[in-house]
Amino acid sequence: MLLPATIVVAYAVLLILLAARDRAAIGIGARRWLVPALFVAGVGTALHLIPHDTHLNVPYDMLFPGDLTPPAAAVLLVDLMLVLYGCQTLRYLHYRSVMVWLLAGSIWWAAQAVMLSSNPALAVGEAGWLDVLLDPITSTGALLAGGWIAGVLWMLGAALIAFYRAHLPEVANRALFWAITVPMVWIGAVMGTSGESIFAKFGWMIQFAGLLGAAYSVMARRVISIRHTLRWTVALLMMIVTTTLFFFGLVMIGVQLEQDDSARPTFIAVLAIALAIFFLALQAFQQFITRVWSTSGEGLPPLLRRYSEEIAGIVDLDALLNVTVRTVSYVLRARRGGVILVSGEDAEGLMLETPAQNAGDLPAATAKLKFDSPIVRTLLDRRAPLLQYDLDFDRIYSTADSAERAFFQTLRMSVYAPVFVQGHLVGLVCCGAKTSDEAFSRRDLEVLMTIANQVGFALRNARLVDDLRRREAEQAQLNRALSTTTDQLEKLDGVKTDFITVASHELRTPLAQIRGYTDILEAMNEDGSLDEDQVLGMTGSLRKAADRLENLISAMLDVSQIDVNAMDLAFNEITVESIMRMAIEPLTESIRHRKLMLSARGLRHLPPIQADHQRLVQAFRNVVLNAIKYTPDGGRIDITGRLESDEIIVQVKDSGIGIDTSDQELIFKKFFRVQDPKLHSTGATKFMGGGPGLGLTIARGVIEGHGGRIWVESAGCDADTLPGSTFFIALPLHPPTGTRRVLPFEVAGQSGQLVVSSPPAHTFDDTLVGSHTPPQPLPAVRPASHEGRIP
Repeated sequence: MLLPATIVVAYAVLLILLAARDRAAIGIGARRWLVPALFVAGVGTALHLIPHDTHLNVPYDMLFPGDLTPPAAAVLLVDLMLVLYGCQTLRYLHYRSVMVWLLAGSIWWAAQAVMLSSNPALAVGEAGWLDVLLDPITSTGALLAGGWIAGVLWMLGAALIAFYRAHLPEVANRALFWAITVPMVWIGAVMGTSGESIFAKFGWMIQFAGLLGAAYSVMARRVISIRHTLRWTVALLMMIVTTTLFFFGLVMIGVQLEQDDSARPTFIAVLAIALAIFFLALQAFQQFITRVWSTSGEGLPPLLRRYSEEIAGIVDLDALLNVTVRTVSYVLRARRGGVILVSGEDAEGLMLETPAQNAGDLPAATAKLKFDSPIVRTLLDRRAPLLQYDLDFDRIYSTADSAERAFFQTLRMSVYAPVFVQGHLVGLVCCGAKTSDEAFSRRDLEVLMTIANQVGFALRNARLVDDLRRREAEQAQLNRALSTTTDQLEKLDGVKTDFITVASHELRTPLAQIRGYTDILEAMNEDGSLDEDQVLGMTGSLRKAADRLENLISAMLDVSQIDVNAMDLAFNEITVESIMRMAIEPLTESIRHRKLMLSARGLRHLPPIQADHQRLVQAFRNVVLNAIKYTPDGGRIDITGRLESDEIIVQVKDSGIGIDTSDQELIFKKFFRVQDPKLHSTGATKFMGGGPGLGLTIARGVIEGHGGRIWVESAGCDADTLPGSTFFIALPLHPPTGTRRVLPFEVAGQSGQLVVSSPPAHTFDDTLVGSHTPPQPLPAVRPASHEGRIP
């Protein structure tokens, strides 16, 4: 009875240690399920101190028909302990299936409790009861054995999967350590309930050893390295076996030579030489094992000296990072490496970022570490490496900001060493898990700190050079932008002079017509030679000249309103189709005369928009008019529309001379004209005809006033190859908040239908109907001598 009593006392000590242990100090484990498991295991072992012929009076008669003997109760308690231990295993390994296991285990335990207690003749827990239960197999035996086998496989598989998935060597080592305790607990439980004296005693000890390992794993923040222990255990066994065989051979030789006194001196001399050779070979073997299984790279002093010499002459940040990452990965035999830079500092903390040039194996990330953070205190005050395992599971980092912890978790590194230059933190050298999947030793951390100390000044110099090069690149870019701006200003400055030339022509031409016709009218009136037809012709010409002056003045007034953001817009619901119809309608005669072919598609089914009808007609007409001017006779203009998200995109594509890339923004500036103003010719729709250079300016102002955008794309300007241009107009379905507007008004009599008698291949969406008035067909427009059709 001494053995079970000792084990019961040991269980009690474990429970006291767990209760006295600060809960926050328990590593990554939790004791929620381990404490009841230890208690139940201790009670089950204590039952073996009670004589087997004692009958326990169980108050739950409905559950346990009849009284239970201490061995039978011990079996049920051990199975209950296995259920609780399974919950602890899943909780320890951070699985979410604890409740599933608890439900399945509870059903299994209750079912076997009923089946075992309902069969008193089975003598549960007595010697040979398992043979009766399993040979031949019974339903009770299948339930009991199946639960044992399924349970140990489930727990062992969960531990091995957690070991495989762990990205930190310390976490992987804990999972592997727990995987060793699983078979110990389950095998010990089975042996302890067998009823056979010798097996039961060994089972109690094995079960306690497994639970002791579980308690140690829960209480300790770090557990012993299983891989390291196994390696050195194998090496020690190999040395013991080798030494034993060597001395055994010497003893056997000595026994054979014991009868021959003359051979003794020779034997002693040979023995001394053999011992010397053996110990030298043993020492060499030990060094070989150390070198093969060492956790760090070979020849550290030469490697570190070579690294120091190599970085001394490096001023390129990218090259320095490459050398550092390569050296860290090789010296520490790590799978990954990288360097994090301190990009700035303010009153609150430090800014960290992974370098854009070469972050090693680091993803692009930034973070701010506050000065009162425990992470910063570790790096600045202690100037010690920061382990990711400690950051995840050490309670001193539990107060760190979640964003700081998430930053380091994103990097998926194992250790971070601070880099200081004259007392200032300038970066972190980091590396991932080792190729051997072992945790970093104290010697490894010292090597990493040595590399971090060496790279400090080189990193500062390289960053200074990198900043200088970046500033030079930015300065060069600014110079290029300034040069481009200067060219544009020169062009715009020339535009002012050109405008005087163009405006004088635009103004003088209609004025000359007005003056000329008035002089003619006056002279013919004095002669009395006027007739009605001549008066009508002259007054018509005067009206056209006056209209031209009025249009020019109106355009200049519109531009002035756009300049001071004073254009009032009256929003109403309207369709893009009707707007485009009204924009094109006054241009049909010019299109026919120029033998152009214009088509519009995709406008009919576009949803209505909130817009100023009159202003949008003006803007669209100016864009189409620009396409007409710079498309040679016989060319083509295609208008298409589509809906993208909450915007309507209208494209006006022509087959004209195109626009140079340097002028694609300038054409929207007021008074700017692509062609030489000296070649100016009067005519609003003539090929490359003149104008004041205000049409596209007004178009952009109106469209941007609706919250939209307008831009142009063209391969360039060439009057021979005719690359063409495409103007894009994007209009929102609803104007943005804050758009300058006046009270809405009803638009009446401003839209209509345009029906064209033309071949089916050239139609304006087949049929276009205005949005407010019934269709009003216009006379068909037929080209004089060209196959193109005008909508």
